[in-house]
Formats: sequence, C-alpha cells, structure tokens
Amino acid sequence: MSDNENLEEKSGAENPKQADHRPLIEKAAEAASDIEKASYKPFAGALDWAGSLVYAVLVMLLLNLFVFRSITVDGESMMNTLQNNDRVLSTNLFYTPSRGDIVVLEADRIPNQATGNYGEPIIKRVIALEGDTIKFDFENGQVFLKKAGETEFELLDEDYIAAPTVAKLDRHTGEEHVVPEHCVFVMGDNRNRSLDSRSLMLGDVDTDLIMGRAFVRLFPIKNFTWL
Repeated sequence: MSDNENLEEKSGAENPKQADHRPLIEKAAEAASDIEKASYKPFAGALDWAGSLVYAVLVMLLLNLFVFRSITVDGESMMNTLQNNDRVLSTNLFYTPSRGDIVVLEADRIPNQATGNYGEPIIKRVIALEGDTIKFDFENGQVFLKKAGETEFELLDEDYIAAPTVAKLDRHTGEEHVVPEHCVFVMGDNRNRSLDSRSLMLGDVDTDLIMGRAFVRLFPIKNFTWL
C-alpha cells in the first residue's frame, strides 16, 4: 500500500470522530445559551421598566423647562383674576406677547410680595407693547393707551381689575410713557396692591424675561378656568 493511500485511510478514520463531537459541542453551547437567557429574563423586565421611567421623567423635565411650567401664585397682586396660592400652567411655545396676556416673568430686581425673596417668578398682565404710549389719570383711576402707529389714545376697558388705578408708585405721575423696543409694560390686576412697571424696581420688562403666558388655572379644582 502506498504512502498516499495510508494518509487517506488515516484521514478517513479521524473524520468520523470529529463528526461525532460537533453535535455534542453545539448542543452544549445551545444549553448554555438557554440557561443564560432564562436567568436574564427576570432582570430584562425590570430594566425595560426602569428605562421607560427614566425616559418619562426626562420628557416631563424637558416639557417643564421649554414648553409648560406650573407656577403657584404668591400674593394678591393679580386679584380678582387670580388668588393667592392658585396654581396656573404657562407655556412659551411659539409665544409672542399680546396686550391683555397674563404672563410669568423672571424678576431678579423685584421681591416677591408674599415671600420677600428676589428672583422668584412673578405674574402680571401685559398692558402695552413696544412702541405703545401709556398714560394715567390717577384722579379718576383711568388708563389710556395709544397703540404703536396710531395717533389717538383710547380709554382701556379693564373689567378684570379689582379697583380703579389710583396708585402712582414711584415712576409714573400721569405723564405719557412710550414703551421701549423689545419691552412690555405690565401691571397687576389688583392695581393698588401691585408692584409692577409703574415702579422703578421693575419698570418696562424685556421680552427675554417673559417665561411664558399663563393660560389655565389648574388648582383649586373648583376654580379651574382658562385664562
């Protein structure tokens, strides 16, 4: 028998042994994989639940920071429209200030009238926009507005105020005032108990300081209303 024939015979003798071992190895690997999957299943559900919770929290935080914001009213400056401790929801989504809007403002220069703290959000109503001219008749408690581009003043019909505007504060004595660019003139609905644009402490408010427009009162539930 030639050497080549001997090699072929040996090779043929070894192949059956290798073929016998492969199925065993594959079955062992499959069994190990099944054990691993079975041991992972209890944790997989918990991880999925935790991931969903984290995602939901992040979405809520982003909505609160950039779209919706819940604010508690401190003080009486917006009575009778809003009461102390009312909770309102505001939004800055696609928002451009309009006359009559109730807005939430950053107020680094003015103390919260209820807490005395600086830098807390405050709530006021937009009375005039940039380019508008506002003047007061404090004796009769009246407010007049000449809108930008117009020539005549109009008496504001303010059915939302708690009482006629007689408080001058320290900035306005009745003279005409033009609202600067990129600013709004705001006042509280409780005119004689509100620290607002009539005061040097706040003055005209840069529109960049408007955090959003309050559009609904959430609590107390019995007083739920759109603003």
